Amino acid sequence: MSQRIFEGLKVLDFTNNVAGPGASALLADYGAEVIKIERPVLGDDTRMWVSSVLENFTWYPWLNRGKKSVTISLTDPDGLAIIKKMVADVDVILQAFRPGVMQRFGLDYESVSKISPSVVYCSISAYGQTGPKATKAGYDQMAQAYTGLTDMTGEPDGPPTRVSISIIDHSTGINAFGSICAALYHREKTGEGQHIDTSLVGCAFSMIDPFEEVARGAALGVPIKATRTGRFTSYPGTGTYRGKGNEYCAICVNNDKLWGLLCQALERPDLITDPRSNSVLSRMKNAPLLHNIVADWVASFDDINEALEKLDKFGVPCAKVNSVGDLVTDEYLLARGAITDIPAPTSMQARGVKTIRARGPWHVLSKTPLQMRKPPDLGEHNVEVLTRYGLSADEVVKLQDRWNKSK
Repeated sequence: MSQRIFEGLKVLDFTNNVAGPGASALLADYGAEVIKIERPVLGDDTRMWVSSVLENFTWYPWLNRGKKSVTISLTDPDGLAIIKKMVADVDVILQAFRPGVMQRFGLDYESVSKISPSVVYCSISAYGQTGPKATKAGYDQMAQAYTGLTDMTGEPDGPPTRVSISIIDHSTGINAFGSICAALYHREKTGEGQHIDTSLVGCAFSMIDPFEEVARGAALGVPIKATRTGRFTSYPGTGTYRGKGNEYCAICVNNDKLWGLLCQALERPDLITDPRSNSVLSRMKNAPLLHNIVADWVASFDDINEALEKLDKFGVPCAKVNSVGDLVTDEYLLARGAITDIPAPTSMQARGVKTIRARGPWHVLSKTPLQMRKPPDLGEHNVEVLTRYGLSADEVVKLQDRWNKSK
């Protein structure tokens, strides 16, 4: 394999849970050496989530693949002194404490940039480093609720619904990764480091694409509310339809051309010119009628795959609604390498578990492909890493024993 893009880049990772670890995992996939600082004994919160306790142990390994785990007590002056030596030696720092916490340790960007002006420092928090809610606690669900995503999700007559996956955590991690890459490019040109302020709420809000339409409607005195199913800007837009066998498919028709193709698939060419459905506005006004026509057509097939084949034949965007369980053996994902096996942590390998089936690289680079490497056990790299910073192996062991006993 050719040299990976971030080979030789050193990253100090203070993050926890999902968003920050997701960002630093991508840096590791591209070849960076990511040193993850974890609490003695406890480690990252994901080590204690149910799947980990039951030894299914999948959250932590996937989010921390390819990293080196070092346990250090930040509340111990000896631990803090080691961290400050490490700070001077790295290219990128990620942290996900509430605003003010790193400042108390003297590890905020202002303090660190005096030690290393070229460092790229990324802060990830719920509401950002500034503003009236900066110190407010928050997770993915709070960001979904605050930005209207929860209000937009669910059935029209049901309660607001959280998107079940940690979509904001993952999108924030990807946003942070992209910002770090941009800052590294700037540093390559100028030698300057900088601070990146990334928030869950900010990243969630950036994805609320009805906002501009709602804001424009408010300015014109025409209130517009985002719907919980489908899109309100066109019809059928995005819809979900049930087949005979309790299976579902999704269909997306958001312009006149696609509406015409759908009408051909339905064998209803009359709907192309019908005044009730010959334009976006007319289709919006008659949405319930048209929805029922499409729904009845889908339900007429004994196998929903037959409906999908016909839609595909006419070029109508569509997909079967899969369960996550369906994806484990999905031919498309396997062919794309989107499902892969990553090496299990050393402790799991000792129990006979050699690999973990996981999501594979979703960026496909022809010259510098990603490589997902083995996740670490807690403190696995204490001696390897800390002996670089003036400690002997015996001193590392003694410090670890002291910190472990204090927990």
